[in-house]
Amino acid sequence: MIEYIIKLKRKTKNIFTDRWVWTMAWRDARHNFSRLLLFTASLVTGIAAVVALDSLNYTLQNDIDRNAKELIGADFVVNGDKKFSPELKKAFDTVGMTQASEADMASMVLFLNNNQSRLIRLVALSGPFPFYGQIETLPADTYQRVQGGGYAMLDETLASQFDVSSDDSLRLGKRVFKVAGVVKKIPGGGGIMTTFTPSVYISMNDLDSTGLVQYGSRVSYKQYFKAKDDEQVKSVEKTLGPIVKQYGHSYETVEKRKEGLGEGFMSIYRFFSLLGFVALILGCIGVASSVHIYAREKRDEVAMLRCVGSSGWQAFNIYFIQIFILGIAGSIIGSLIGIGIQQLIPILLKNVIPFEVGFNLSLRSLFVGLLLGTVVSILFSILPLVSVRFVPPLTVLRASTEGAPQGRFSKTRITVLVLIALFPMAFAAIQTRSLMTGAMFFLGLIIALGCLALVATFLLFLVRKFFPSQSGFVLRHSLSSLFRPNNQTRVLLVTIGLGAFIISTLNVVEQSMLSQVEFTGQENQSNTILFDIQPSQKEGVVKLMEENKLKVNQVVPIITCRLSEVKGKSVESMQNDTTDHTPGWALSREYRVTYRDTLTASEELIKGELQKKVSGKDSVWVTISEGMEENLQVGVGDSLVFDMQGIPVKVHIAGIRKVDWPKDPPNFIFVFPKGVLENAPQIYVTATRIDDQQKANRFQQQLVLQYPNVSLIDLRLILSTVNDLFNKLGLVIRFLALFSIITGLVVLAGAVINSKFVRIKENVLLRTVGARTRQITLITLIEYAWLGLFAALTGMILSMGGGWLLTKFFFEITFGFDWVELVIIASGVILLTMIIGWLNSREVINTPPLQILRKES
Repeated sequence: MIEYIIKLKRKTKNIFTDRWVWTMAWRDARHNFSRLLLFTASLVTGIAAVVALDSLNYTLQNDIDRNAKELIGADFVVNGDKKFSPELKKAFDTVGMTQASEADMASMVLFLNNNQSRLIRLVALSGPFPFYGQIETLPADTYQRVQGGGYAMLDETLASQFDVSSDDSLRLGKRVFKVAGVVKKIPGGGGIMTTFTPSVYISMNDLDSTGLVQYGSRVSYKQYFKAKDDEQVKSVEKTLGPIVKQYGHSYETVEKRKEGLGEGFMSIYRFFSLLGFVALILGCIGVASSVHIYAREKRDEVAMLRCVGSSGWQAFNIYFIQIFILGIAGSIIGSLIGIGIQQLIPILLKNVIPFEVGFNLSLRSLFVGLLLGTVVSILFSILPLVSVRFVPPLTVLRASTEGAPQGRFSKTRITVLVLIALFPMAFAAIQTRSLMTGAMFFLGLIIALGCLALVATFLLFLVRKFFPSQSGFVLRHSLSSLFRPNNQTRVLLVTIGLGAFIISTLNVVEQSMLSQVEFTGQENQSNTILFDIQPSQKEGVVKLMEENKLKVNQVVPIITCRLSEVKGKSVESMQNDTTDHTPGWALSREYRVTYRDTLTASEELIKGELQKKVSGKDSVWVTISEGMEENLQVGVGDSLVFDMQGIPVKVHIAGIRKVDWPKDPPNFIFVFPKGVLENAPQIYVTATRIDDQQKANRFQQQLVLQYPNVSLIDLRLILSTVNDLFNKLGLVIRFLALFSIITGLVVLAGAVINSKFVRIKENVLLRTVGARTRQITLITLIEYAWLGLFAALTGMILSMGGGWLLTKFFFEITFGFDWVELVIIASGVILLTMIIGWLNSREVINTPPLQILRKES
């Protein structure tokens, strides 16, 4: 028997020439516009975040290029931590450039109008500084009065904090100055530094009269140069640069500052852009999930189209056109919103960025947003739409609701799956400009989403396992609704939970860091440190502390020195040796060392022996802090030679100490034994604890009057400053993490609308059996409260684990968290979820049963 297989080959049209497909796409879209619009809303938030950050980065880079000279106020700057020698000053004069000088140091200031004091950064200026930009003051002639001598000007924030106005007086060391005015803007100043160290400015000619510069005082010196052109800067860098380094100083040019700032802001941009990318990925998940439900509900319509002669590809093209066009529309809207949001981020970073950020419209950012949205809408809609091709015409005659066979091979599906896997990794690599970083971020994102899905599944399993079957009708039905078909409960828990996870993890890390600088209880006895105490002042300062009934926790001698040899090799030869990998800063920095024969409460000996002095040739043995031995590439038994004020002192390393730096300060890298440095020039540091603010103010006032050169650090003030800094940076991160939550809420709104008809039918049945509108309303609100609670719990559970890993292995600090703040975050997530769910469910609740029954008939 012969069998014949007849294949009918019909003429097909591509998507661009098939007018019938475009007509059907328009007709169908008119009746489903609100649902299709929500698909693109999932996309809008992610595109907006990416475009906003890309545009901000473009603006910042342009502003850095434009303001680079104003940021340092000169073309060439020499930096030193000691006075420039006469020989070096002669070299400065040979370059033939206009010069200005600056010296700055930490000091106490006493405001005589209210007798309050504070640690500030004292800046002494001379010469025509700045060469670029302007010093903006109030009143306008403030800087001219300061240059004339006898006057001081101070940062606007400092004047506001202590209620200081013009013609008030302040005391710096032994000298009283009149306040000429306040500084609103100064080249090289501003930004976050004014938060940590507000400045007071005086003339360089007045510095010596204050009596603040004593032995051991840490004074930084700067020499500013103005060049005629860029060629002169390059010439000076070649001739003067090596001489400056030879004297142990450093130099900076405009190009170096631009490069440093550019890299710094690029690192911030990469981090923030990855947060925006997370929102985009969540939008992709929302698009794919919504299109999946949309395509599944169109099966009957597709089957009818197949019955009248439509091919599988034509049915696919109808719905693909809808998603594609609305995807482009969503990309345009998201890009425009992103440009608008870009104007908000500089406001949030106003006190962090040291210059004013302008507005630059980046066409590249708009193009990236448009391209990205188009790619996302194509990639993440094709996969769920592919099943439309395989809907058989017989579906019209069958009651079955099953989709296409899962095992059906499709080259399109395989190709799209590969592209979807590559897309996040490629985009993350482009954003971070590192293939490895992009791959690691993608892997981390997959792990995070997988963990969120596992936690969400586990929570839903617990609900099923321990379902409160004996509870009231409203509670039982609200929990049962979480398992309704097309409810997308797991997707919602993952998307909303990821936003909650990011915000909660940030909060955990912030609280852990703040706990490191909190000075309470037995963990840290001291919260006030006094330094720059001269040997002749030691007994007087201690007596003053005792008179104020303050406990003297420790009095520590400090000697300044530098390394001259490491393991028999001179520091100069090591710096010139290109094969030596010892960090330059570790070799050239100034070390502050002390001497004692015991460990403190913040130290633990982990290797070798304690510092000691023995008889014989190699008599001095010191200990080094953990980590520094790796930087200097030395170990127990190796030799070092220190330059102690011109006298070489050879030592050997006896042991390595583990130091808990925030605990019981001051702490040291090198500790010498007793009997070696007692006769060396030295200063003293002491520490105490003051809990009463009035007592602290009274003690600071007496200290400034009796010992004006002694500076005091109130660690509680530092804690407050760090807290403010975290709040400013945290606000930006929370703002960006909010995109993830908004995306999740958009997906929630889409899920509500997609399941609207099922919900309406369900409510009709409930009303038919006697349920009241009030009960149905309660069921709806409680359902979304459960959804918000489980999403918040999903994020919180993972944030505790993620926060612990970050604090333990990345920041290497003690894990800590604040339950109150976590509860506030969870409450916010629950409330937002309830509001969005309620706003999109009002039609479902208010639809009369008779209206639905008539439609059914």
